[in-house]
Amino acid sequence: MSTDLKAASRGRDEALASVAELSKALSYAQKELAEAKDGLARLTASPTGASAMAERVRMMMQLAEEEIAELRAKADEDAAATREEADKYSRDARRAAEQLAKERTAEHEQLLADGRAEIEKLNEAAAEDRRKLDAEAQGRRDEADQKAAEELLARKSEAEAALEKHEAEVKARASALLADAEKKLADATEDRRLALDLRRRVTERISAAQSAVLEAVKQLGPAEPEEAAESAAPSPKPSPVRSS
Repeated sequence: MSTDLKAASRGRDEALASVAELSKALSYAQKELAEAKDGLARLTASPTGASAMAERVRMMMQLAEEEIAELRAKADEDAAATREEADKYSRDARRAAEQLAKERTAEHEQLLADGRAEIEKLNEAAAEDRRKLDAEAQGRRDEADQKAAEELLARKSEAEAALEKHEAEVKARASALLADAEKKLADATEDRRLALDLRRRVTERISAAQSAVLEAVKQLGPAEPEEAAESAAPSPKPSPVRSS
């Protein structure tokens, strides 16, 4: 398209140059014709050889007019050709401009379409990247949550194991203390039983001894008051014996 425009422009310039040259030649011929007319007028004014000179001048005038007519026709033809060339150039230029505008419009629309398609592709790629990043982030969060849950479970298990161990130790110590307390209680109960039994036996012996003394006193008869008082006074009770 650019080459066609350049060729049309060159043709127009050449036609204009040709018209200018023809116009210049026409002006030159017209000037020569005017000069010939002036010479003819001078010759006609001279009486010597007027008829021969007039014929000669007539022939010259005829040739000049024919040349001028030929030049004028050539100029008209070149002018018409130039106008046609100019019109053709104008039409070609207009068509070229219209075609170029169409091509530029089509290229612009294609560029816009390509740009929109590229933007759409970039948006889709960005959306896909966002989805991947979201999925990766969610995966990392899930992994972190799973790891935290596992660590929490492990710590809970450790705490439960430590608690169970501590409870077992406490129960063992409590059982040992309870067994020791029960043993001590049993020992104390046994000691109390033995002490009570010993006290009962001593009391029974003292009662038996007192009864025997009273019986002996009765059998011996009345005695002196002091002896009777000494005999009647009870003997001191022995302290209970606690077995170790």
